[in-house]
This record gives sequence, C-alpha cells and structure tokens, in this order.
Amino acid sequence: MDFDVLLRDAVAKVCNVPSARVQTDTRLADLGVDSLSAAEILVEVEIQVGRDLPVDALRRLDGVVTVGDVATQLKAELGAQS
Repeated sequence: MDFDVLLRDAVAKVCNVPSARVQTDTRLADLGVDSLSAAEILVEVEIQVGRDLPVDALRRLDGVVTVGDVATQLKAELGAQS
C-alpha cells in the first residue's frame, strides 16, 4: 500500500474527517490535530504497517505543519529502522 494514502486514511480516521479533505498540503491545525490525536495517528500507522515506530517519534513531530511533513518524517523513521 502507498504510505501517503495510508497516512491520509489514518489522519482522516482519527480526526473524523472525510479522506478527501486530507491532502499532502493540509495543515494539521486545520484538521484539529493535537498531541493526543498525533499519538493516535502514529498508533494507527504502526498497526497498518505492522511495525513499531521509535518511542520518541512523536516528539520529533513537534515541528511539522502539514500532512506531507508527517509523511516525510515517518518515512525517515521507518527507513532508519530497516
């Protein structure tokens, strides 16, 4: 499965918004993403990819602004585990 689609679906599910509203350039703040929902999104991604992300992955998401920024960061996290 395409990781970007997987992430957008996870964000849509956690934020309870239509998937079409979640695009790469969508600002997390516009979707109501806070620290709790960010953690829920990470768990959803972990479930979908069948791998655990590093414990401090959530902390490294502090500076991200858009859904695309999250995708870039999580891809780097998953790549570092390979």
